[in-house]
Amino acid sequence: MENNKSAIHFLFHNRKLLFFSLLTGGLLGIGITFFIPKTYLSTAIVFPYNSNTKADIIGNPQFGYELETEQLMQLMESESMRTRTVKHFKLYDYYEIDTNTAGWETTLTLRYVKDITFFRSKYLSVIINVETTKPKLSAAIANFQVDEVNKYRTQIFEENRMKELNSTKHQLDMVTARMDKLRDSIYAIKTNKSELLYTFMENLNNENYDAGVFVDDPRLESIIQRFIIAYRTHNHLLEEYKTKQLQYETPLPSVYAIDRAQPTYRKASPSFLLNGIISAITVLLVSLTVAGVRRKWLEFKSEIKD
Repeated sequence: MENNKSAIHFLFHNRKLLFFSLLTGGLLGIGITFFIPKTYLSTAIVFPYNSNTKADIIGNPQFGYELETEQLMQLMESESMRTRTVKHFKLYDYYEIDTNTAGWETTLTLRYVKDITFFRSKYLSVIINVETTKPKLSAAIANFQVDEVNKYRTQIFEENRMKELNSTKHQLDMVTARMDKLRDSIYAIKTNKSELLYTFMENLNNENYDAGVFVDDPRLESIIQRFIIAYRTHNHLLEEYKTKQLQYETPLPSVYAIDRAQPTYRKASPSFLLNGIISAITVLLVSLTVAGVRRKWLEFKSEIKD
């Protein structure tokens, strides 16, 4: 209770100081705000894709879930996307950074992550906020993220998709070469070369077809058995390769751009009111601290004299 009275007495005794501290701090904050560059905020909103194939999207069109949203954010926040954005807009010039100085990349990165941010909304969309001193630049950078993330994602998948396609093509070529050798061996042994191997394979499942007419030499039995296996493997790989080639040539689905960024000419910062309040409170706290220290010092001196 005694401490409360002492605090109230202290504040009342220094009421003029508190008033002038608030007034001075507020005016100081407002004055400084005039010299702070204005920044302009632009926002774009995108939803992730729910599938990696357009066929699935046609049959089941919907936005992605939490996992797809997290993956999309990781792509946008990646170093590669940052590098693409910096090079495209030459942000080192915008930030007036000398690229010949040591540590300029770190400085650029810190400025970048401060001005370009990504948030996941409660609706699982990704919100892109860009705040720069130029309204059109803010909007252009935000929209660049939307457009470029699709290219970046395609590039990431490109290597693995191409490897898988080439692997199937390699297997197909090996089986084809094996079939060619076996075919040459069959015709080299076969007596009646007018009977085509193709006709034999086409009629193999025909119950009325006499396979013995084609196999006119005992040495052909093992070779033809191997050819049949290679032939069936070849057909399977050929269908698989055609399917993968079609999938590879089909573009990957893009993100859903719900709101593209537009230049906003109303400044986002600095705020005269906010800076005035912060400055007023800061000066007030400093004044209270100084007054409190001064009071304690006077009490200490009085005790020494007594």
